[in-house]
Amino acid sequence: MNFVRDFGAREGHLLPLRDVDDAAPDRMRQELVDAFYVVANEAGGRLDADSELYLIIEQSLGVQAAGNPMAGRRQRVGRDIAAMEWHRVYDLIVRMWVEFQRIGLEEVYRENVNRILAAHGVVWELGADGHLHRVMPAPVAEQVAAVIMELNQPQFEPARLLFEAAREAFDARPRRDRDSCSNSFDALESTAKVRFGLPQATFGQVLAHLRQNDLLNGEVLGVLEAINTLRNRNFGHGMVAPFPLRPEEVDFTYLSCLAGILFFARHH
Repeated sequence: MNFVRDFGAREGHLLPLRDVDDAAPDRMRQELVDAFYVVANEAGGRLDADSELYLIIEQSLGVQAAGNPMAGRRQRVGRDIAAMEWHRVYDLIVRMWVEFQRIGLEEVYRENVNRILAAHGVVWELGADGHLHRVMPAPVAEQVAAVIMELNQPQFEPARLLFEAAREAFDARPRRDRDSCSNSFDALESTAKVRFGLPQATFGQVLAHLRQNDLLNGEVLGVLEAINTLRNRNFGHGMVAPFPLRPEEVDFTYLSCLAGILFFARHH
């Protein structure tokens, strides 16, 4: 059932750089309409590919659906999607995942949509949770998955919630840079406080405790202290100055905090 861009996917044709972060290309919108109908047509009556699909899409877009549009319902859907603000197209991708999950076709839908997003260089992909996530190199994606696994331990519940907020900000459209940095740092701080039994301490105080008691390698401590300084000077709580970090610096900060979370969660 994965017929969308099948030849290109099988033949391994080179894809464009994934740099479309704040747009929904016109051609991509029409391919998405096709993907919706391809999957709906496999539903075996569990989702009517004409009237029911049409109403779901139109109403999700906030459009008053005409009963019998002159050129047909599918053409009307294509026209209305073409007219939407770019971010509403991505809202629709997520909304439709719910419908296809209901009939057990969410993975087929997800694969087809992700082929389209990749072909148009979009920096997002649809995850198994039905939400759009920023595409990352495989080693980074593995690091994120490892953080999620480690923070599922009951003692790290506060850190897990903070990390979820950081990830949501990092994946937001457009990305919320300050929130992704501050929440990932707070998740790092929370993990360290739990690991060393210092619930009232700041991250700096945790690091001072480790240095005074010679509990970590000095160079590793130096890296962690540098992350603390980066936070204090650029996105600490209550700061009102404009957020100064460039996008690539946000990437560095976010990933550094993830590495720190793994380090403390696994430290014994």
